[in-house]
Amino acid sequence: MTRKETTEVFSVLMLAFPRAEMFKGGIAKLGPTIELWATCLSDIDFWTGQQATFRVCKKCTFPPTIAEFRAEAEGIEKELRQGADEIFRQFRSACIQAKTPEEFYNHQFISQQGRAVIDAMGGPAGIFAADRWDPRGIEETYVRLAKANMWLTDGVSPAAMRRLEAPK
Repeated sequence: MTRKETTEVFSVLMLAFPRAEMFKGGIAKLGPTIELWATCLSDIDFWTGQQATFRVCKKCTFPPTIAEFRAEAEGIEKELRQGADEIFRQFRSACIQAKTPEEFYNHQFISQQGRAVIDAMGGPAGIFAADRWDPRGIEETYVRLAKANMWLTDGVSPAAMRRLEAPK
């Protein structure tokens, strides 16, 4: 996350933990802390950071440490990879049994999310063809759609996060 993105995360954390000593004085006094967090979390994308913020607000009694925040972010990334792996398994199982692209698309193993991935990758004919399997493309498409459509079980939309920003 960038410094600006980390500042937005801290605005939400200030709302969630209003009595925390570290937030006394507002965002203006948190410059060095925000800089440290941004440096330590530079490999985490903003969407994942927003989801981690939501989760720590639900779980923690006190503001999270960088390590606790990172653990939540890594858990979210793991969930996304597991979701993509599940879609790949669905595709593989359905492809073994289906004889046509339409049978593949409508196979009982293909979930609604799997069908959305198929559609985003050009439809069943493209995925069904054995020489067109692209695990990385399936994963990238799944992750993009999961983020856009809030497929995580307890995700929060970026619009909802923006509404939570502390007044300036």
